Amino acid sequence: MERVDAHARTFDPKQRVLLIADEIDGQETYRQNLWDYRRAGTPGYRSSKLEQIVDTIYFAPSRASRLIQAVDLVAYMHHRRMSVTELDRRADLANRQIWSRVSKRVVHEWEWVP
Repeated sequence: MERVDAHARTFDPKQRVLLIADEIDGQETYRQNLWDYRRAGTPGYRSSKLEQIVDTIYFAPSRASRLIQAVDLVAYMHHRRMSVTELDRRADLANRQIWSRVSKRVVHEWEWVP
């Protein structure tokens, strides 16, 4: 959420963002966290108030949204690139070609491992 907020701010300080995410367990916790972060700031040494994000987080089933499906695929490809060494040269080449097309649109690339 911090990265989305910061990215929106780079375009225009008045830019507002609506968060739409894939359905997951604990949705209410994420909504409450956003509410807290917008008012008191995010935890950590680089605390920031999420002022660009409006309203709440809307959770939708990916089966009903091609955009959420696309984001899932990009996240999957990124995770696979970071965690799997392809043994098949053809698969490696195909994944590199796919990523070369997608990566132009990736703004922030980081993998969080809880």
